Amino acid sequence: MPTASKRGESNFLRAFERAYLGSLSQGLARAEFDLSGYGIADLVWVSWQSNRRPDEATAVGFAERPKVQIVAFELKLQDWRRALRQAFRYSYFANLAMVVVPPAVARRAQLAHFRQLGVGLWTFDAETGRIRRCFTPRKRQPRSAVAQQKALASLLALAKLR
Repeated sequence: MPTASKRGESNFLRAFERAYLGSLSQGLARAEFDLSGYGIADLVWVSWQSNRRPDEATAVGFAERPKVQIVAFELKLQDWRRALRQAFRYSYFANLAMVVVPPAVARRAQLAHFRQLGVGLWTFDAETGRIRRCFTPRKRQPRSAVAQQKALASLLALAKLR
């Protein structure tokens, strides 16, 4: 990928990250999350519920929760088909796998493919910071419990919560 295109995609990711994470509370985010055998997700968000106060988010609270939810995102400026293939791989470890593209690209995307694979499609307008949810599948168990545990262990290690 040419440098200008790579920079454009990186800027798109950072702007989406700010918009998306700004609307969330308790959780852990990781950009460029590499899980061997499943690809590199542009952004992963891990959330959990706790009986603790929000300002008491700890590694213990994270590890104690059996209902941890992982959302993995693949962002592309143009190629929604490639993004869909990549995001589908993330469904092996994530409860939700999402593709995020600019609005003009989403208009060309074939929503039936996303529904069939259980991968979400959102748009993001980097100029306005607006996220539009075209299709969000129901949260479900990841396709592989082993891959999910591997992802959680890796995320905990990356966050230095252990």
